[in-house]
Amino acid sequence: MNLSMKIIETLPNISEGRNSELIRQIRDLSDNYSRIWFISCKSDEYFNRSFISVAGDCEEIEDFLYKLTAICIEKIDMNNHTGYHPRIGAIDVIPIVPVVGITFEEANNLVERLAKKISESFSLPIYLYEKSAKKEERKNINNIRKGEFEFLEKKMKLPEWKPDFGPDIPHPTAGATIMGVRDPLITLDFHLNNSDRWLVEQIEQELLMTLPANIFLERKSNGKFNMSVNAKEGDVSLTILYNEVIRIINHFGCELERVTLSSPIMGSTFLKSFRNLAEKLDGEIITIEEKILANSEVRKIKKDQI
Repeated sequence: MNLSMKIIETLPNISEGRNSELIRQIRDLSDNYSRIWFISCKSDEYFNRSFISVAGDCEEIEDFLYKLTAICIEKIDMNNHTGYHPRIGAIDVIPIVPVVGITFEEANNLVERLAKKISESFSLPIYLYEKSAKKEERKNINNIRKGEFEFLEKKMKLPEWKPDFGPDIPHPTAGATIMGVRDPLITLDFHLNNSDRWLVEQIEQELLMTLPANIFLERKSNGKFNMSVNAKEGDVSLTILYNEVIRIINHFGCELERVTLSSPIMGSTFLKSFRNLAEKLDGEIITIEEKILANSEVRKIKKDQI
């Protein structure tokens, strides 16, 4: 039997990077669904944050995110949370990325349904961001995060920061959550063979002036720095992002140990980068995998079958 699949990716960022049991519980939750694939999880103790990537059928993703929220509200208390990464809640942000066979309108309807259900079930304030934002100043997630969890109650007393869904006060332990449809992100981690913070910050400032990207610096246990660079796929190609970062690192005479992808990216990202290089490339940008997913019933392969 064939049917048209509607596949989305969700990348919930939760404010816990040290509790491996909680991450295992979330992974086990994803295994309960026949049309959901747990793609990756990157946990960072310094940020005290986990970046989770899950893809699958829209209806199952919606149910998965609702149950993930319940788990995080039960397990994470923001009053005891410390970490380098800006955050306002236990489930800090839930991005929704259309992948195959789904329009923005369909993805946004999912966001609004889920935001309404979560806010009503858990008394959790929800802010909509990026393409789902109802106010211009909320498109940029950094505006919503200003003040972080510690000043959220005071911020929410301002009329302009009334949440899109839920109560006008933070959840006592889970704060608030940001949710919305956004473009795919390109994220590359550049591992620098350098422990000079001043030099690394000069590289960071130069990159911020030349690229439409967000940059996070992390000092590793050996004293050297990791530079995580992420940008929206629609703002810059993978090729340009990589080449520009390498150029500036070399300009400052800094040695690069290696580059890693912090999470898998879609094949179409590589194709769009190739289009950027090939001036006369024409035709549809789509991968074989996307064609198969769009036109076939995909059966989930359980771990015990591999």
